[in-house]
Amino acid sequence: MSAFAGQLRAEGTLLLRDKGVLTFALFFPVLTVLFFGYLNRGGQVGDVSYASFLIAGGVGMVVSSAAFENLGVTLARQRDEGILKRLGGTPLRPWMLVGAKVLTAAALILVQAVIMIAGNVLLFGARVSGSLGWGFVTLLVGVLAFASMGLALAGLSRNTDAAGAAARALSLPMQFLCGTLFPLEAMPPALRHIAQALPLTYFVNAFRGAILAGGGPADYARDWLVLLGCLAIGFAVAVKTFRWE
Repeated sequence: MSAFAGQLRAEGTLLLRDKGVLTFALFFPVLTVLFFGYLNRGGQVGDVSYASFLIAGGVGMVVSSAAFENLGVTLARQRDEGILKRLGGTPLRPWMLVGAKVLTAAALILVQAVIMIAGNVLLFGARVSGSLGWGFVTLLVGVLAFASMGLALAGLSRNTDAAGAAARALSLPMQFLCGTLFPLEAMPPALRHIAQALPLTYFVNAFRGAILAGGGPADYARDWLVLLGCLAIGFAVAVKTFRWE
């Protein structure tokens, strides 16, 4: 386990040194959410305030960007630069490397989620009226599902450029179309169909239901099935396609 702990420390250090990742994965989603929260302060979405509605969308933006832009692209870049090949010659096992990266991404997401919630509560009067317990469980499943998909993307990509292009093609539409900033019902039918094909839609819906209404898997069965399916498929593909070089 000493190798795993050492890799976990190394991943944290590398993350803090990567200004590009921190800017895009940390500040961009936070600033976007705070900007839209300010523009729509005092607004309503159904029976809840827009600020309360926005919390789940902001966290969803964080989850997708951290998984694809951080985890997936970083792994592909380290493979291209020969870092993974050198690590493969150490006692470090693949599960240790993957686990350290997932835990680092989870820590980044947790920090962002706290900032999102605190900013919306303090600045715009948002309320978390549902279940924090189900909210945490949903967030954990979402992190694992998207982390698996990010790792699968890295395994399927030939190089860093391909991984970056694929990550942006997947992540950017999800940032704005999956009920993150606006309810799906307010979107044109064509955009709603696109959103329904993107996995972030189901995470945002399940997480929003948990923190605003206290709903669990029984209340959002379809969303949970999609998330668990993405987790299983993403993990299987990530394991199958992982390579040190």
